[in-house]
Amino acid sequence: MKLKTLFKDGGKRGEVLRFGLVGGFCTLLQYGIYVVFVEAVKVPAVVSTLISYAISFIANFILSSRFTFHSDPNAKKGLAFTASHLVNMGMQTGFVAIFKGIVGPTLALLPALAICVPLNYLMVRFAFTNKAFLSQSEKEARNA
Repeated sequence: MKLKTLFKDGGKRGEVLRFGLVGGFCTLLQYGIYVVFVEAVKVPAVVSTLISYAISFIANFILSSRFTFHSDPNAKKGLAFTASHLVNMGMQTGFVAIFKGIVGPTLALLPALAICVPLNYLMVRFAFTNKAFLSQSEKEARNA
């Protein structure tokens, strides 16, 4: 399968690839912001996690809507996406609190992400693909 096909559609493989790209970008964005806050601004690790997560969240919603799931954002998807990310943020924050004592505050987010990213994919996919969150035009397109 050509890479161009995976980016445009590509079924679930394409969706997973696009999710990975968006997730990778947003993870790098989050980690970069996290390191700046921990190292340069001297904000505590757990607070830095919340700040970096919030900024990454906005980028993630836009990219997930348009690029990953080829979907128009709506209020239902926004609420479901937010709920999935609130759960994810809680898990990440808890794991950072645990891992900062093991690997130090600068690296603590990395093992937390390794645990949380796969779980987040399942929750986000549900938010963008479940019939309960689709717009009327998306429901009609699926039934056509």
